[in-house]
Amino acid sequence: MEANNQIDDIRKQLNEIRTQVNAGELFQSLGTRLELLVKSVQREKIVTAVNLPDDNDGIRDLLTQLNDQLKDESLTALSDQQVLQLVRHIGSPDPNIRDKGIYFLFNDLIQQHLLSDQQMVMIVRYLTSDTVLFAHILEPENDAIYQRGFAVLLLSVLLYADRAGYQFLDQKLVSQVVDQLALYMVLEVDTRGFIKTNGWAHAYTHIGNLLDELSERERLTRADKLYLMAIIIERYKTLDGALIFGEPQRLAGYLARLTNKNQLYADYFLKQLKHWRQELVVVQQEESQAGWNRIYNRGRLIEAMIVRHDFNDDILQYLHSVIDFLA
Repeated sequence: MEANNQIDDIRKQLNEIRTQVNAGELFQSLGTRLELLVKSVQREKIVTAVNLPDDNDGIRDLLTQLNDQLKDESLTALSDQQVLQLVRHIGSPDPNIRDKGIYFLFNDLIQQHLLSDQQMVMIVRYLTSDTVLFAHILEPENDAIYQRGFAVLLLSVLLYADRAGYQFLDQKLVSQVVDQLALYMVLEVDTRGFIKTNGWAHAYTHIGNLLDELSERERLTRADKLYLMAIIIERYKTLDGALIFGEPQRLAGYLARLTNKNQLYADYFLKQLKHWRQELVVVQQEESQAGWNRIYNRGRLIEAMIVRHDFNDDILQYLHSVIDFLA
């Protein structure tokens, strides 16, 4: 199946599921529906050419100029062209541009209120576009992960800024973020953390950041928060790669905060934890690297949850009852 057609088909199925969850028509079988959807994704066998940003287009000079202006407090605004040049380089494999450059700079710009509401909206629309968020996502590990992962990271920063006082997002745009994050979680399987000289990819830590931020939004429905939690559970369970760069700890924090907000989340999460343990018997019989990664990913998540001591009593009791099963 052609990649774009498959992505559109999965998007349609997710929209139906989200609608049903919000209508109260889907709860008990939600995990099963999502599990089947996650497992239905067909991956490409080869990597096609990734169009990386041209880091010789003046981006280094722009970063130096803006940082110098920040230091001497002479920066009062950025042009839309400058903003777009910055966000187009979040896909750079150079961590000095992508991470220490653009990501750090955007944090400073937002903190000092140097971006207009219109520019913030423009950035969110850019970061949630299919061409940014799903670039080469069905292909084997590739350099588009930097763009995908850092788009999610920047979205979490922008949503925090909105909640902390900017208030530039309308409900329609927040709903678009929910839809695109849901689809991204179903499609993303790159579990790499720190990559040689290119620095952080860290997609699943960044997913945790954005999930956490969405869970704090009072105007987002309980059903939407449950829907997003249900998706990350099913995707996490089926990842073939090892999550060894703090991702389980990040997601444990999100799960603790969410399950403590409402008994609905806690009940659903506990039900899925119990089901997950039953599934491990089949996974162990596979005797494959991917299978053992799934087993140890679960173990790392459970250990991360136990050491927090902030889940409710029912969940903590269950976690302690299965700790021997991790060995």
